[in-house]
Amino acid sequence: MLRFDPSPQQTCMNDPGFHVGASSFMSYSPMPVRDTDRAVSRVSLEETEGSRFTADERRIPTGLCLVTGASGFVGSHLVESLCESGYRLRVLVRKSSNLQWVRGLPVELAYGDIRDKASLAGACTGVENVFHFAALTSARTAEEFYAANYEGTRNLAEALAERGDGSGFFVYCSSLAAGGPAIATASQPFPVRTETDPDTPINPYGKSKLQGEQALREIAESSGKIRPAIIRPPVVYGPRDQGVLELFRWIKRGILPLGGPEGARLCLVHVHDLVRAAKAVAELDLAGTYYVTDDSAYTWNEFGRRAAEYMHSDLREVRIPPVVSRFVASVGEVVGAVTGKAPMLNRWKVQEMRQAHWVCSSEKAFMTWGYEPEVDLDSGLEETLSWYRESGWL
Repeated sequence: MLRFDPSPQQTCMNDPGFHVGASSFMSYSPMPVRDTDRAVSRVSLEETEGSRFTADERRIPTGLCLVTGASGFVGSHLVESLCESGYRLRVLVRKSSNLQWVRGLPVELAYGDIRDKASLAGACTGVENVFHFAALTSARTAEEFYAANYEGTRNLAEALAERGDGSGFFVYCSSLAAGGPAIATASQPFPVRTETDPDTPINPYGKSKLQGEQALREIAESSGKIRPAIIRPPVVYGPRDQGVLELFRWIKRGILPLGGPEGARLCLVHVHDLVRAAKAVAELDLAGTYYVTDDSAYTWNEFGRRAAEYMHSDLREVRIPPVVSRFVASVGEVVGAVTGKAPMLNRWKVQEMRQAHWVCSSEKAFMTWGYEPEVDLDSGLEETLSWYRESGWL
């Protein structure tokens, strides 16, 4: 998550409380892009952790599932969808959590905090499966990121292994930030990150998410009780999202602030498709790591223009020089240190903004279980902006 965020959990750490399928190995050639000639080019991968599946092979788990981040943006959409599919759910929340999105749903509440392992014992007792969608995406210090995203994930995985009921799945919503931006070369000026690329996170947020992945795999291997499935989305948007909201407000005013290099690209995924991917890896007994996107790459200019069209705004692009971004970030960090609140802009977010290629490919997900995004940018923007207006957010 670029953070507007190369992660889907902009609001989740307001609530941090926050039989494995046989592997098969296959190679395939690059495929033509689908839907748009701007789409992310297909790249060949040497292996996947599963085979192609059909809808008939999906299995709704009968055991109890624990969901973290349920009061957040993506987590609340996930809980709604899981309830519609007949999952038995327990959601981990804090006493201070705002439950407006899950109130009235047929879920059991468990109180705890992923940063406090002792508080997870009761929440994980009798649980077979976990959807871990809580995360900290803004912080004042690197230590805060590691406490939530690394230690929190480790705590939850250990609690599941120690207190859980049987060998179930652990679906971890990570981030493109854990892999880092795609890296351009002379031979590939428009790179696309895949699961086979070395992970090169560039800041504490991405590093903490990557360490959370590594902790999950380590505990899964040592305990033999967990099937780890990791999803790495890029920027996630949709109804209820507050991470992209401020940018949309600027666009509505007719201003598109651009803090990155000329032609900087990004990938997006609508919350609906991210939820579909999470359910797919759970129901098809899949393990491994998967990027999921809407199969297109956009420049910030293009994204802003298309959003402005739906808001009937006359858009003016305003380039922010790096020296200005760094100055504002420095002021933000000082204010954050005084107030105890994470600043809207800091040096790490400036570093994200300055990257040219927050782009990844969902080809592995397509080849493994037939993942196809259902929401393109135009329909996604129309739905999201309509929801903002109807909710009085925009």
